[in-house]
Amino acid sequence: MEQEILMTRIKNGEDEAFAQLVNPLIEKGYRTSFSILKSREQAEEVVQNALIEAYRNIMSGKDITYFNTWFYKLVTHRSIDAWRKNHRLKESPLEIDVVTDNHGVMESVLKEETENEIKKGILSLDNRDYRNVLILYYYQEQAIQEISDLLGLKSSTVKSHLRRARNTLKKRLIENQFIGVNSQ
Repeated sequence: MEQEILMTRIKNGEDEAFAQLVNPLIEKGYRTSFSILKSREQAEEVVQNALIEAYRNIMSGKDITYFNTWFYKLVTHRSIDAWRKNHRLKESPLEIDVVTDNHGVMESVLKEETENEIKKGILSLDNRDYRNVLILYYYQEQAIQEISDLLGLKSSTVKSHLRRARNTLKKRLIENQFIGVNSQ
């Protein structure tokens, strides 16, 4: 109810109402974006763009029932879009800092390679809900109920999507011979 009042005030030109609406959401929005992008600058840019998009949507009269949920969903989607764009654009060679411990270098390389393969696998899932649930659960460490609220799905549906997404991801990684058949 309070958010609806703030949005009405924003439409009437009260800039301070927008600040009241979004200030409590910015930090969590930033953490959400950073958890996906792993870049402070990119996360800040995504949140800034999401704020602009939110303002424009409010001013255009878009019906936003639960602003918090809508805003976090917007940040999540824009972060995923930015991540995809970054990974599409850079076919970067493997960069390794000079380290004297070869075992440490190999572990680091394998860990990074594993993480990249898993991220690629997640982003290659055909079902958008599966992708979103995996990212929210594992990368943003959201609880099942939070994901349910954020995506507008029942908790049981989120659990089902999570299970199916894991199984699909595992099959995809096995097909690409990235993990062995006995992996869990």
